[in-house]
Amino acid sequence: MGALLLTFITVVTAGFFVYQFMFSLTEKMKTAFPTQPLQLESAHINNTCITVCVRSFASVNVRVTEAYVNGKTCSLTRDIVISPGSIGVIHLYGTYVNGETYTVKITPSFGSPLVFNIKYD
Repeated sequence: MGALLLTFITVVTAGFFVYQFMFSLTEKMKTAFPTQPLQLESAHINNTCITVCVRSFASVNVRVTEAYVNGKTCSLTRDIVISPGSIGVIHLYGTYVNGETYTVKITPSFGSPLVFNIKYD
């Protein structure tokens, strides 16, 4: 009976330490890979290009994998990798009409996409 009680106490104690370890590991992963790694800093538009400046809040490099304007894919002319804490510039070339509002979606290598609207005045 004493051995069974000792085993039970050991398992409960080990479970407590494993829980603490896993909880701290989960928190570290949330900082390394946030759900929204990119934040819009600024956006400018003219007849042929939307220029988007985004800041990375991840602790690892973030690669921009896809970009959409009004649901249509925009080809990225170069590979865009944004270092932790820095600002990256994305150029979305196309034909844009004065007075129209465009929905832009930037998809990073991890986390949620950045979606915003920009009006061409």
